[in-house]
Amino acid sequence: MATIKQVAQYAGVSVATVSRALNKSGYVKQETQDKIDKAIKALNYHPNETARTLYKRQSKMIGLLLPDISNPFFTVVARGVEDEAMEKGYHIILGNGDNNDEKELAYLNTFKVHNCSGIIASQLSSKETFDSFKTYQMPFVLLDRVYEDHEFVETNHLKGGHLQAQAVIKGNAQSVLILEQELSYKSFRERWLGAKNTLEEHHIKYITANELTMTEDKLNQLIDEHQLDSIICSNDVGAFQIMSMLYNLNYNVPNDIQVIGYDDIPLSSMYSPSLTTIHQPAYLIGKKACQQLIKQLEGKKREHHEILDVTLIERQSTRSVKHE
Repeated sequence: MATIKQVAQYAGVSVATVSRALNKSGYVKQETQDKIDKAIKALNYHPNETARTLYKRQSKMIGLLLPDISNPFFTVVARGVEDEAMEKGYHIILGNGDNNDEKELAYLNTFKVHNCSGIIASQLSSKETFDSFKTYQMPFVLLDRVYEDHEFVETNHLKGGHLQAQAVIKGNAQSVLILEQELSYKSFRERWLGAKNTLEEHHIKYITANELTMTEDKLNQLIDEHQLDSIICSNDVGAFQIMSMLYNLNYNVPNDIQVIGYDDIPLSSMYSPSLTTIHQPAYLIGKKACQQLIKQLEGKKREHHEILDVTLIERQSTRSVKHE
């Protein structure tokens, strides 16, 4: 393997001049640059990226911190980030924060130790964790679950919640359960508000409950007490869990109770009954977040806030009956 010293000898220049040319760290005459380029090509020289990273204290690495990589939605997001990063010459270090302060901070510190150029992350589990992260002073972009005053890429969650409510209304909903997750997250809060406000506008009864603590017995009790005929879930994984509970309780989906999810993960179309849901462009979210971060790193003009559209995907878990 050729060395930088051999490139310098072939081009008839000093090692320092070759280093300046490679790192763009000083003026090099065009004639000299051409000689160096010719030598690099002739010798098939590849720079030692590790050494360059240590020298420049930065790398072509991007830290990607997601809240739950077991959720297929975030798997697709990660693929979007990775594909875009690889195309632009960057590599990804992936961390699974698990909505746990200690794990999040451990991964953020790992990214710092490895001299990552920047970080792409979902909203961290607490404000204290986020404030600690900001002291690292690393370029970052937030995705999906975001803080409004920072660079981010997300979807229109308010519209998503509105579309969820419209879907069950179309299925003649009379009494609805809205299942919520952590409402301090902007994404979950806006979905909840979108659904709640739309149901109120149509004078439809609804109750809310925490999706993460729902049990089969509790669900059965709520159905009996409120004569529920529709359930709006905060995401597709939660919707599958609810449909499994309903099956065990001998309720038919959608005839007895209709269910709608959120995300449109790949399994949504393969489940039986197939899941009506809100499509989020997960791959595009990852791709756009990566584009935004790389433009930030390279000092290029960019959109600081990007809000992508969502759409309703109607399948078998809701009733296609117009509300009278």
